[in-house]
Amino acid sequence: MGGTSYYDSPVTRRLVTWILLLAAVVVGIVATPSSARADGSVDVNIETLTPQLLDRSQPDQRITMTGTIRNNTAQTMGNASVHFWRSTRAITELDELEQALTSEPSQPQGKRVTNSKENHQDLGELTPGSSVKFTVSATVEELTLSSRTDSVYLLGALVRSDSTSQSPGTMGRGRVFAVAAKKPLQVSTVVKLTTRPTLLDGTDFQDNSLESRLVGELSELLAAAEKPGNYTLLDPSLLVEAQMLAGEHTVAGQAAPPSETASSFVKRVNDLISTGRVLRLPFGNPDLARLHAAGDLTGFEAALGWSETALKAADLGPIADAPLVADLGKNDSQDLTLTLALHGFRKIFGNSFTSSGEISTTDHSIKAHALRVSSLDLPGIGPGNTFTEAQLSGRRMAEELLGESPAIHMIREAADISHADLLAGAETAVPIPEPSGQARYATSTEQVTTWPKLRAQVQGIFDSTQLLEELTGSDRTALNAAIAARAFNSAFHSEQEAMEFVSATPSEKLTPATIKLSAASQFVMGSDTNNFPVTISNPLPITVTVRVQFVSDSPNRIRVAPSELVTLGPGEHRTVSVSPSTTSNGVVTVRARLTTEKGTAFGAVVPVEITATGLGRVGWIIIVISGAVVVGGTFLRIRAVQRE
Repeated sequence: MGGTSYYDSPVTRRLVTWILLLAAVVVGIVATPSSARADGSVDVNIETLTPQLLDRSQPDQRITMTGTIRNNTAQTMGNASVHFWRSTRAITELDELEQALTSEPSQPQGKRVTNSKENHQDLGELTPGSSVKFTVSATVEELTLSSRTDSVYLLGALVRSDSTSQSPGTMGRGRVFAVAAKKPLQVSTVVKLTTRPTLLDGTDFQDNSLESRLVGELSELLAAAEKPGNYTLLDPSLLVEAQMLAGEHTVAGQAAPPSETASSFVKRVNDLISTGRVLRLPFGNPDLARLHAAGDLTGFEAALGWSETALKAADLGPIADAPLVADLGKNDSQDLTLTLALHGFRKIFGNSFTSSGEISTTDHSIKAHALRVSSLDLPGIGPGNTFTEAQLSGRRMAEELLGESPAIHMIREAADISHADLLAGAETAVPIPEPSGQARYATSTEQVTTWPKLRAQVQGIFDSTQLLEELTGSDRTALNAAIAARAFNSAFHSEQEAMEFVSATPSEKLTPATIKLSAASQFVMGSDTNNFPVTISNPLPITVTVRVQFVSDSPNRIRVAPSELVTLGPGEHRTVSVSPSTTSNGVVTVRARLTTEKGTAFGAVVPVEITATGLGRVGWIIIVISGAVVVGGTFLRIRAVQRE
């Protein structure tokens, strides 16, 4: 009890002290490893990488990287520096590219390039919240790339700090994709020339928005389509609308002067068609996926017929002979593509194809083209800002190299134009490829909604066609087809917007039932035949020809002959006389109704009560008999007087 403890001995105390010191050092080392700092706490944003295509055949080619470094930590970084960094592992498959995009910021580890002073830049002291521009470079030879074939690599910039208060280590890192290839990547660029329809009927426009779009977005798209090597998907309906706008026309019923802008646009489009680089979309650019989603094959085929009928009636010349194609966007599917193949479509463009190729039926085939639309604006690889010029172009080129070649970029709106411009020295324009093999699809998750109310509204126009044709003596087939094709235009964002367009068309307002027949409810005949008036009113904006037919409840007693044919202009009223005839006295109801020249009845039935009476004829008989009685009585009285 009273002896000295082992733990109290001087040797033991010194041993424990050394153990504690060693533990503290180990903890300090473990607490500040370089990998723990590569967590994005210091942002490294790579803004440019030039040239964008690495040429391994030129060892002296210098790759320059610029960007911005920002210290988002709460500590000052002393003796900071930025270094050119690269991974020598080649990325040769799309799956590997996807894995890299989702990898941790510190992966792969890679190596700094330390051959020359251009490989790094001293940054000095970086206080919390401060930022600084940087430029570092390295030659192709210094990168020591591993593969001799065309491949994708990860390059980047690595920030280190070596201050007296901190252990040397990596404080942040940025990564970017770079492509090493023997020659520029092949790219096909396709510009889509379409717009929301505004032409209602004939030469009347719903509003003047087409003029504005011809000056703005459509002009930009046409300029992009005119670039050498680019291809165009053209909606023929747009060409028709521009032609109408270039001539005498009305806007919401008001006369408007011919548009010089539209005239110039039409000329440029026709010049573009003559190059042979224009493909034809269905007239009106209807949303084929929406029509197909209704599940009514007969109705879908009828909708395809609308576009073809309208195209033939438009008489646009060479564009009618251009290959018929469709852009299905995210809504491509094998079933829809096969259906289109059966109806003359030559090419299908879509975002959901996993590979381009041919799709065949027993006696038809179609080329399906996978679009690399997403690679134009999808972000690059983190950490740091993934939407810089270097990040966007790096991922784009990586997907172009590892995906199908040549890649196809679709420009659907003006905002896509700058993204789709060829990368100087890295891309070259080529014709749209003719893919071989079988196309493959990804499982589409898009839900396409049908627009049944719009379909019913359009069907109503077709239902009234025969009657309108009889009333006007004209063929409305092409007109109705153009309205129907435009009604399902892909540019309409909602069913209500599309229905408002259809409601604004004169054809939607052509309701024959509004042509009014009016007559007195009662009429009294004083003889075997009399005339009485009926009035016909035409509120429609078109000229119609009609007649009035009568049906008698008792045709053996009273009947009314049909009126002559009556032609009424828009808004005109006309009164005509009709002739009832009777064979006996009495009251009979006859029912008047309008009919076409061919005898098709329409509109409301107007009843007229006709009273036939013989009072005039009986009166004359009484007068004659009375006169005879008077004359006879006088004669008898004279004879009697003579006898007396």
